[in-house]
Amino acid sequence: MTDQKIMTPAIDVAPLFDSNPDVWVPVDQLIGEACQRKGGFVVTGLPPLQQNFSFERFFRIFELPDPVLYDIAKREMRPDSRLTMRGYLNRDKGGFAYGEQFDVGPEGHLRGPEIDGIDMLLNENAWPSSEPYPGWQEEIIKHFKQMESIGCVIIGSIARYLEVNDHAAIKRYQNSSSTLRFLKYPERPEHIEIGGETGAMRVVDGSEVPLVASEHTDNGGLTFQWQDEPGLQIQTPEGKWLGIPNIRDGFSVHLGETLETQSLGRVSATPHRVYSTGKTRQSMVFFLDPNLFGSTEQFGKGQSEQRPSNENTYAASMIKTLRKTGRG
Repeated sequence: MTDQKIMTPAIDVAPLFDSNPDVWVPVDQLIGEACQRKGGFVVTGLPPLQQNFSFERFFRIFELPDPVLYDIAKREMRPDSRLTMRGYLNRDKGGFAYGEQFDVGPEGHLRGPEIDGIDMLLNENAWPSSEPYPGWQEEIIKHFKQMESIGCVIIGSIARYLEVNDHAAIKRYQNSSSTLRFLKYPERPEHIEIGGETGAMRVVDGSEVPLVASEHTDNGGLTFQWQDEPGLQIQTPEGKWLGIPNIRDGFSVHLGETLETQSLGRVSATPHRVYSTGKTRQSMVFFLDPNLFGSTEQFGKGQSEQRPSNENTYAASMIKTLRKTGRG
């Protein structure tokens, strides 16, 4: 089944990578209006992300033997694990979603404010003891850095549309605490609960289809998603569900709760969900999050910002979320 109601518009963001600010203006306008009216958009015209390369190669992580994956399992799956933010997770019993995921963050040691619970956020990457293929880890690290750079460009565009200082806004997201996530959704058994709902069916194009990830919003700033099969839907501010097309040379983008707070509600976090077409679906998601010292307060118009109090940092916000959801 294919959802024919695609999210629009698709925006060519190539001018944002030009050194001439004059060519940014119409793109800023398109992006800002799409955020406010649709809850997201599709980006095309990105700089080359990989040469002679297929994103499907990344998903070979899920072909590794179970013992190798178990060694890097997150605490949700293995209670004795030290890993809360990075590593492998198999939701084979359902819950929020059904399927497998592998999470990667910035390479190297993260820093954050000295607050209670900060250790939960300072996981270094949990790489498997054997690579799915030679150079896999290096390619993922490169892709993470490229997506972080692209994300900051889009944040700057949204900031200019909101008429706040783009340099200060971008700075909150540099040296980020972002996550690159690989997801594999197999066909879901009927008895599995999703979001506490047994069966969990939704109507798409006039037919009932099973959910594999329940309706939710993301915590951070921007979410970029690539998928090899349809299934992702976003909800517009008017409540309409729109399907996302498969894009080989771009990503869908939707908005997180932190960006909603930073914009003082001028753009809203985007509810979204994933349904199954009956085929195994793979999705690569980049969650652009602020750095752990970054402010969650309203964007300002000034060139520079003072460091926020600890309770107004993204670190404090994430610790609160982890504890609320039982992951901390």
